[in-house]
Amino acid sequence: MILALETCTRRASLAVYDRESGRVVDGANFTTDRAHNAAIFAPLERLVAAHRDQLEGIVVGLGPGSYGGVRVGIAVANGLSVAMGLPVIGGNSLEAWETGTDSYLVVGDARRGSYFVARVRDRKLQGEPELIEEADLEASLAPLLADGLTVHTCDAKVVEAVAVAVLSYPEAGRLAALYRGADLCHLSTTALEPVYLRAPYITMPKAK
Repeated sequence: MILALETCTRRASLAVYDRESGRVVDGANFTTDRAHNAAIFAPLERLVAAHRDQLEGIVVGLGPGSYGGVRVGIAVANGLSVAMGLPVIGGNSLEAWETGTDSYLVVGDARRGSYFVARVRDRKLQGEPELIEEADLEASLAPLLADGLTVHTCDAKVVEAVAVAVLSYPEAGRLAALYRGADLCHLSTTALEPVYLRAPYITMPKAK
């Protein structure tokens, strides 16, 4: 079984996924406006206690999304990996969205007057998310909507800007399903890093 953690949006989820049956056998959802660092531990403790001897590996969503939320998920996944001796792998949260189809668009608020648009086909991200200025969003979406793709977002601002957008979130169970057939014993040991939409914005202190 796989323990999956998805914490990149305000609605986080945990799941225990049975690879043989292809279904989620246990899980939890919780919503916070911060980084989930307080809310995650009680449901996580329950899941680990109930399924410890059955777990084969850990999958964690790497975003893009909330800076603090993603890093909490990574830190928890890494800590569990060391404590329980389990392999851990990171997945792109855009590929694990709560949708009725496996091909769709995800639009999100990228801040600084811009949005990101990501195209997912058969649960695989097509290229990198595209950063689009607010004034250009409607024109950029038009040809994609003509292809019949549904639009999903976790941002209320996008729902207001895009009439057809559906408010939804990535799910831990769907994230785990992406790795149903993975050889968990031979995962890469590359350090887990958050997925960023743009390079971190760093300012230098003013000279005194």
